[in-house]
Amino acid sequence: MKKIFLVLCLGIIGFSRISSAARKTGEEITKVKQNAEKIESETSVDKAEEAKEIKEEKKKKKSQNPFKKKKVEWELVWRDEFDENKMDTSKWSYWENGNPWNSGNYLDENGDLVDQYGFKVKQYYLRDNVKLENGYLVITVKKEDNKTVKIDGKDRKILYSSGAVHTKDKFAVHEGKIEMRATMPEGVGTWPAFWTWPEGYLQATSPIPAKEEIDVFEIYGDNLQRVTGTAHALKADNTYASFVGSDLKIKKNEDLTRFNTYAVEWDEKEIKWLFNGRVYKRLSMKKVARSSENTFKLPHFLMINVALQDKTGEDGNIKFPTEMKVDYVRVYKKK
Repeated sequence: MKKIFLVLCLGIIGFSRISSAARKTGEEITKVKQNAEKIESETSVDKAEEAKEIKEEKKKKKSQNPFKKKKVEWELVWRDEFDENKMDTSKWSYWENGNPWNSGNYLDENGDLVDQYGFKVKQYYLRDNVKLENGYLVITVKKEDNKTVKIDGKDRKILYSSGAVHTKDKFAVHEGKIEMRATMPEGVGTWPAFWTWPEGYLQATSPIPAKEEIDVFEIYGDNLQRVTGTAHALKADNTYASFVGSDLKIKKNEDLTRFNTYAVEWDEKEIKWLFNGRVYKRLSMKKVARSSENTFKLPHFLMINVALQDKTGEDGNIKFPTEMKVDYVRVYKKK
């Protein structure tokens, strides 16, 4: 009996010790788990913070990247807001007396078109067709019936009258941003343009074409959904390398008969064409140099005109008289 009692006692003591040890082991395991979870949580936070710091550092480095293109800052150097009641003749001249080119085409005594321009345009520029009204420069295009002009002392009939102005001998720009805000005229054949020629160039007397020409825009009245920007560089054979194409098709909510902005940004590397602030065409000087030595290194004067193509009148002149209104012309230089 004593032996059995002794065995039972020893068994109870052993079980008690095992239970105690198991409890301690369980508590230790729980603590280990809790510590592990705490460490894992702290590690996750650390990783998140580290990732955030790395992201911020990358962002900082990116903003400090010397190769990143900086936004160009422009300084206004010349402008006309057309707020006076007459044209500022210290800035502009009327297109007349062969300056900078012939005034236009007319009919001879037999009623045949005398094509002074070489591409059968139908307009003749008159200063009376250029006015300042309500803060705008207005060029009016009219169908004429019995209008005559003096050509070499003789009266000659013209088909249509229009207007044009220029800054030759008064203002020229070499590189920068040239911008106009304007509405376009309507009618098949209307051909308004804002363009430039090298300073001092006179088409009426020069034996060769202008070395360079930048067309900030040309608009064609039979397609008022399109904006054209072009450049021409004279080649060694006195013909032009013309950089055409990449015309802009305007958005559905845009209307060329309402006010829009037209511009070029011109520097030593390229010319960019913009419509309402968005770039739609680029021309690199490297591309120009492959065709011509005239890589737009000359100062240019400005011209505004509404020409009339040979097709003018095909719609029965239903839109005439029609007008081009210019709100402003501004020229900027890089700061």
